[in-house]
Amino acid sequence: MASSNFTTNLGLCDWAANDRPKRADFVSDNHIIDNTLGGHIADTAMHLTASEKQKALSPYTTMIYAGTGLDNRSITTDFAPKLVMVYKKNAAPTAIENGTAVINSGAAAYGHGGSGGLSVSATGFVVRQQSTAEDGMRYSLNESGCQYFAIVFR
Repeated sequence: MASSNFTTNLGLCDWAANDRPKRADFVSDNHIIDNTLGGHIADTAMHLTASEKQKALSPYTTMIYAGTGLDNRSITTDFAPKLVMVYKKNAAPTAIENGTAVINSGAAAYGHGGSGGLSVSATGFVVRQQSTAEDGMRYSLNESGCQYFAIVFR
């Protein structure tokens, strides 16, 4: 006699002592297990994708770059950043030099803008270096010979 009892959750055979397992019972149980687990594993609403796992496990990265003096410098990342913050090493976020406000830090979010000296793109971010002031301030996020620290959020 085949199984007379079945498990509560998956309906698998739960043989009593006097049952006689049949091959068809095992085949049926294997199909139930395969369909149930296969459906669970494939459920993308329940499980994170590889990029979502990466974002959850490592929501940001840090980097240091050396200034080149270019007016606009693109820095590429290996993911599409959502938020970038840049700080000039050993400098105040803002300093006054000869009556001009020198901006040594910035933050920007993809699609939402940010400080004037920094913008975020789908492939990285762009920093700005100005040699002359505009409206009483100048951005200094790529000064030649200086180091910068960036925090880049996924």
